[in-house]
Amino acid sequence: MSKLLNWARANILSRFRRRWRALRKRFDEVIEQQVVEMKGDPGKVSLGCALGLGINFIPTLGLGFAIAYGLAALTGANRICAIATSLLTGPLVPLKYAFNLLIGGVVYAHGTDTNLMDLIIRQYALMFKIGELKAKLFGFLEFFGTTFIIGSIINALLFGTLFYFGVHALLKKKFNGP
Repeated sequence: MSKLLNWARANILSRFRRRWRALRKRFDEVIEQQVVEMKGDPGKVSLGCALGLGINFIPTLGLGFAIAYGLAALTGANRICAIATSLLTGPLVPLKYAFNLLIGGVVYAHGTDTNLMDLIIRQYALMFKIGELKAKLFGFLEFFGTTFIIGSIINALLFGTLFYFGVHALLKKKFNGP
């Protein structure tokens, strides 16, 4: 059983690495096409990429790519890069949403006298407490809704900004020399 588990783990990891490399290669090709073939400004390309990444931290009900396109059109960013980045980072949405809850919980718990774990345990305990379902549901949604929205705004701004400067630096280095 151990050999089978090790084989399955290795096989899944190698498949994941292949797919990740293919996605990364495709992303590089799209960015290079936008900069080289279409003479795109590295700043506009970087902004499009940042918008595409940042929008996926916010719940958009599957319309993130369209919202990224609209924001790119409004800001003068590269629309193709916004859509490509949004679609390519789409599979990471569950991880982004978990990170939203974590960051939002840290910020939300910072203003209270309890630590994050106590706050989360207390909220989960409320769900299983016998009592009025409506009050429990609204308490749960209030906590997770507030922490999620706080976390999504912070993460969208933070990761979008970091991604902008990272892509911009890479593009400058690649196309303008060191």
